[in-house]
Amino acid sequence: MNLPHIKYLSLFTLLVNAAAMLSPIINGGDSITYAALSQYIALNNDWSNLMLDGQDWLDKPHMPFWITAVFFQLFGVSAFSYILPGFLFHIIGGFFTYRLARLFYSREAAWLSVLVYVSVFHLMDSSIEVKAETYLTGFIMGACYYWLRYDAQSRLKYLLLGAAFTAGAVMTKGVFTLITITSGLVILWMYRGEWRKLWSVKWWLAFGLSLLFTAPELVALYLQFDAHPEKVVFGQTNVSGIKFFLWDSQFGRFFNAGPIQDTSGGGHPFYFVLVFLWAFLPWMAVFFAAMVAGVRKFAQRAVEENAGFVFLCGAFFVTFALFSATSFQLDHYTVMLFPFAAILCGKFLSDRLRNLHEGRALLVAQVAFTLLLLALAIGLSVHVGHALVLSLVGIMLVAMLAYASVQHQQMRANVLLVFPLFGILALYGFLVLTSALTFMSYSVAYNANKQLAGEKTLPIYSYNMGIVSRELAVYNAAPVFPAVSPQQLPASGKYHLLISDKDLQAVASGLGRFEQVGQGDWVVHKTGTFPRLLRLAKGEEPLEDIRILVVN
Repeated sequence: MNLPHIKYLSLFTLLVNAAAMLSPIINGGDSITYAALSQYIALNNDWSNLMLDGQDWLDKPHMPFWITAVFFQLFGVSAFSYILPGFLFHIIGGFFTYRLARLFYSREAAWLSVLVYVSVFHLMDSSIEVKAETYLTGFIMGACYYWLRYDAQSRLKYLLLGAAFTAGAVMTKGVFTLITITSGLVILWMYRGEWRKLWSVKWWLAFGLSLLFTAPELVALYLQFDAHPEKVVFGQTNVSGIKFFLWDSQFGRFFNAGPIQDTSGGGHPFYFVLVFLWAFLPWMAVFFAAMVAGVRKFAQRAVEENAGFVFLCGAFFVTFALFSATSFQLDHYTVMLFPFAAILCGKFLSDRLRNLHEGRALLVAQVAFTLLLLALAIGLSVHVGHALVLSLVGIMLVAMLAYASVQHQQMRANVLLVFPLFGILALYGFLVLTSALTFMSYSVAYNANKQLAGEKTLPIYSYNMGIVSRELAVYNAAPVFPAVSPQQLPASGKYHLLISDKDLQAVASGLGRFEQVGQGDWVVHKTGTFPRLLRLAKGEEPLEDIRILVVN
């Protein structure tokens, strides 16, 4: 397979991924919360305080919310302007995946690494759902690239950019990210016998400058929390935001001893192995084949020939092992490691495309994954029965067959690379389009906002709906407030109220005069299991009768 085809396939995959940004809905609960935090910063021009529902919020560092707030100020508050910066950082991660791969391998291997990167299922999903890991991936890959350049040549440009990307990663997820950024380089030094670099002035300068560049985060935390010990956070006073940032937010979770803990009974050492089996589709078998090939050939290669393999394995497996050892485990944690795995796959695929007749096990595995992915996409589309979803999956299948027909002379390359790619795109397209269409039909916030479009702008209260008020505030310019009791509703003045029929019956007598201006059978809580999404898509999940009132 020639290089232009690999580039076109990468671009096509990226465009399919980007199309999901056209959805007017923010799906994930965390994403809605992060949008609300960013919205507060943008609207109030308050860059030091993280506020949620009028309360001080202490969980994640500021960087993702600062970036999103800038986009909110530039393009207005919307689902699109929330997703856009995260997707751009996904592209940045892909750019530095290419640059990092080129430091060790050929241009073909680098482009194949990009193709794997843009088509890994969990990376595609994260780029649209936009959690902190989306930004983190871009920062970590940039930091790793510039530190490798700085290691080879002590230029001020590499020092400053390496420190800036490192600080960005730390201000996105905490100091734990330093382990991921440095582990590959340290393992490489150990392999080369360059132990002296661990205590060289050059690298202590890099470490110090990286910490100095995190000053904005430390200042913001001090202004919000440490300068106000009377504030109540986690049910306590005198909480240090700086201590939480430096220890509790990551290492406290690692040891499950901080203020935010997993109370489900602890983690499992093979949890992330199981996550990897589906999250890295459709390249999981390629990754294992790459690892086997790398280990087999390791002793036959010179030290510098193994440099890329050692660096990438160090960056991937050190953090992967630490995540597996922790009690606080969430599937999206490993997203930031997938670019390193993508480069390992890219190098292996580059070698394998030159020797496609060597071994059949991987080709059989890729055929099996292709059939599985297509069967899931087609079967689930038929099960949901939505014409638009069926059409999308059908188009993807036809595109795959058309490509195979045109490129029939490269059938083994298609089986190895192209067919699994179209399989994952078909399944990804099904999931994204089904979610968007379902929640456009049944989301309280989205549909209430549509019905309020013709009404006079008034304050909006949502009663006993939790996160609905945060999401509605992203779609509607009016101030939106949550309420969990009648006492939290205004005693005077005019406002809109979103309330379920059963709650309305309980509080109607205390509302005074009101008039219904909208109504719908909708779902309050969008998050849940995949079977629940399918039931919603088919119209089989119980809905709630939601009323929109004008209260005088």
